Amino acid sequence: MNAGFKSRIRGAALVFTALALSACGGSLQITRNPSAALASVRKVAVVPFGAAPAQGRITGEWETLLLSLGYRVVERGSVEALLKEQGLSINGIVNPSEAPKIGELLGVEGLVLGRPNPREPYYSYTMTGAAKMSEPAPVSVRLLDAATARVVWSVSNEKDAALSVAREGRAVNVQLRRSLEGTLRDGGWKSVKPAYEESSGAAIAFNTALRAEKGMRVGAYAFSGGNDNSDGGAWADKAAGILLKAGYDVVDRQQLEKILLEQKISLNGATRAQDMAQLGKIAGLRAVLMGTAYGGQVCAYHVKLVDVETGELYWSAYGEDCRLDQFSNLVETGFSK
Repeated sequence: MNAGFKSRIRGAALVFTALALSACGGSLQITRNPSAALASVRKVAVVPFGAAPAQGRITGEWETLLLSLGYRVVERGSVEALLKEQGLSINGIVNPSEAPKIGELLGVEGLVLGRPNPREPYYSYTMTGAAKMSEPAPVSVRLLDAATARVVWSVSNEKDAALSVAREGRAVNVQLRRSLEGTLRDGGWKSVKPAYEESSGAAIAFNTALRAEKGMRVGAYAFSGGNDNSDGGAWADKAAGILLKAGYDVVDRQQLEKILLEQKISLNGATRAQDMAQLGKIAGLRAVLMGTAYGGQVCAYHVKLVDVETGELYWSAYGEDCRLDQFSNLVETGFSK
């Protein structure tokens, strides 16, 4: 950016600085609003990008990305239902007079909104020829300051590149994470060094401000996105077994579902703050395990551990390993950091 261009934009009230780079054959644009204070928006919620299982997985990838950058992420999967109960709408975020109400209701400082890619998931392949579930990246993603409705930063794909079996099987790739990290750093973003681990088939990020402890009592919801309810339950049982092995005190899922039914709390996930807190008191839980999974012989999944009192994520992970072997190896690193 030359000096002449800088002088022309210096007097603008809302100016965006942009970093454009090549990504997956297209053009990825990351823009930061220099008028927005990055440090004032640290606790955020990611509004689900769509109802389809693939969009649930992509939303989870972004939750993991944000944790890896030092944000504190709050589970608010049913955000639209929560707002409707109060006569509000997610569309009201763009209205500065409504934004503070929404932020206070959700207990966050910012909201991450995404416009999904209309393309269906497809298979990509590793260098060894192994198939991976690949979800096209969102058309755009932006962070809004819940107090002002101001855009803090945004990510967009300028060109919708042709599908390629060579592209990485994740909507959030290494290039995006490093580029967004660099954009935030250039804007003065400071955070504790994030705890982030990845392998060829899985990635996990830990909340540096809320650490899981060995022996903490957790329960597991049936995952969403399976072909039927038993699929979601089977995924939850597999993940719960991994947590048990890692040192968590895991409550039997069938017992947890019985409690949910008795208390008339949705089996699809008690994402309302009061429901999660109630569940924690009744079952003695510190956290609940939630997730999305889909696929057949080739799978894609997202798993997260959520604090029952605050809704804040302890950690978030995603991958393409149907047996969750790589997830198992990564989740144990949370106690060794």
